Amino acid sequence: MGLAEIERDIKLIRSMMESSSRYTNIPAAGYLVTGLLGGVGVWLTYGLLGGEKLADMTLLDAQDLRILGGIWVLVFLAAVGTVVFFSWRKARQHQIAAWNSLAARMVLSQIPVVIVAGFLTLAMARQGAVDLIPGMWLGIYGTVLYSFSYFTGFEHKIEGSLFMLLGVVALFGPDQLALILLGLGFGGIHLMAGIWRLLMKQGVHVSTEPIE
Repeated sequence: MGLAEIERDIKLIRSMMESSSRYTNIPAAGYLVTGLLGGVGVWLTYGLLGGEKLADMTLLDAQDLRILGGIWVLVFLAAVGTVVFFSWRKARQHQIAAWNSLAARMVLSQIPVVIVAGFLTLAMARQGAVDLIPGMWLGIYGTVLYSFSYFTGFEHKIEGSLFMLLGVVALFGPDQLALILLGLGFGGIHLMAGIWRLLMKQGVHVSTEPIE
């Protein structure tokens, strides 16, 4: 075996190892539906609060907070369910496992972050700092996506960075921008990510643990 053949084999082995360490089971449809759900959440929030309360969130009362909490818990659960469903369906189509060791490491490593975000949300609402919640959500979600990029690829680095940027603007910008930025993030970025994956024909399975 010549040197050129050895180098070619090494490159092939390296490529296979890199492929097996990436998780791309989430199809474009998962991003698109999640983006639509985010848009619905923003629309319902605006319909509930109106322009006056969005401009001055100190006007929110306990009932407003309970309804808002219910809306966004439902949006979150629906988004998680959507991603799980489309990932499972795609995995079945390709006859591989939707939940494998790579998926477990990726998801379970972020559960503490999600729990902390939940407690921060409750604390901010209790202290009357509701205007900071959208920026906190965007920033933490961006952090989660950026962390996912080490399991999925550079796409999540870009998406995560955009979410974190929107979060910073929401935290330090006018209150009136918070809901708009929330919509641009959870609605717009997810929709753009889904459209980009459709155009680039992304979503080829490379997390290759077979179904047992």
